[in-house]
Amino acid sequence: MIRTTASLMTLALTVPALAAPTVDGTVDAAYGPALSVQTVQTQFGDATDPAGLGGGGELDAAYAKAVNGRLYVTITGNVEPNFNKLNIFIDSKAGGENVLSSTPVYDFNGNGSNYGGLTFDAGFEADFHMFGRWGGGAFEVDFVDRQGGVNAAVPVSFGAASAGTGTGVQSGVVSAGGNPIAWDIPFGFNNTNTAGVGPGDQAADQVAAAAVTTGFEFSIGLNDLGNPVAGDTVKIHVAYGNGDHNYHSNQILGGLPAPQGNLGGDGGGGFTGTLSGIDFNQFAGNQYFEVVVPEPASLALLGLGGLLAIRRSA
Repeated sequence: MIRTTASLMTLALTVPALAAPTVDGTVDAAYGPALSVQTVQTQFGDATDPAGLGGGGELDAAYAKAVNGRLYVTITGNVEPNFNKLNIFIDSKAGGENVLSSTPVYDFNGNGSNYGGLTFDAGFEADFHMFGRWGGGAFEVDFVDRQGGVNAAVPVSFGAASAGTGTGVQSGVVSAGGNPIAWDIPFGFNNTNTAGVGPGDQAADQVAAAAVTTGFEFSIGLNDLGNPVAGDTVKIHVAYGNGDHNYHSNQILGGLPAPQGNLGGDGGGGFTGTLSGIDFNQFAGNQYFEVVVPEPASLALLGLGGLLAIRRSA
C-alpha cells in the first residue's frame, strides 16, 4: 500500500506562483473573460484618435483577478484629456458606505465631498475610491481610504505617470508609504482605443465593446484592501464623470439598461452641483461586478492531496 500524501505535499511546495497580468494598460490572457461589458453607447464623446490624444470617454469592459496576494484590474476604454475622472469604488471588507457621505474632503477644492448622497446598489458598501485624471500631461491616480465616510481628513495616496508623459500610453506608480497604502500601486494607461461603443444613448454593441483591449490597469495588494482571504468577494463599481465629481456620464460598469442618457447629478441628466440624486437601485441589474479571491495554488493542491490520501494503491 502506498500513500500519496507525502508526494503531493512535496509537489504543492514546488508549485510556481500563479500567472499574474502585466500592468501596462493592455488586457492579457491571464485575466480570462471580461467580468462586465458595457451595455450603453457613450454620451461623453467617442474617441477617434489612434494616438490617444483626442477627445472622448467610454468604459468598454472590466477585467479583474486576484492572484499572489494582489488584485489586478483593467478597465478598457478611453479617458478624455480634460480632467474628467475615471472612478473606481471598491468594496473589499466589512462596513463601508452604501450611501456616500459628504464628510470626506479630498481632490481639488475638496470636490470629493460632492459624492455625498450617491447611493449604490443594495449590497455594495464602498470602502475605497480610486480615480484617474488626465489633462494632457501626466496621467494621475489617487487612492482614497474613505474610512466609512465619518472623517473629513481621509488618507489619500497619489501617483503620476513617470513614463510616456504627454502621450497616449503612460505608466507610473502610486508609491507606498502607509497613507493609506503599504504596497506600491503600479498602473498603466493606454488611451489608443478607437473602437468599442459608439456615441449615443442606445444599446451598445457588446461584441465591439468586449473586443477592446486597452485602457486603465492597476495592481494593489490585498492587504491594502482590508486583507480579503480565499473565498471572499471583492466588489467593484466603475463610473466615468466630470472633473468636479458632480456630473456622471452614462458609462458605468456594470452597465446600465439601455436606452440611457447621462446621469448628471440627479440620475436623469440634470446638473445639481452634487451627485446626491443618483440612486443605482433605480436601475435594473447590479451596477458593479465581482471577483472572488481564490485559494493559493499550493493550498488547493494540498486539498486535493488530502482527498487522494485516503485512496491506496497496491
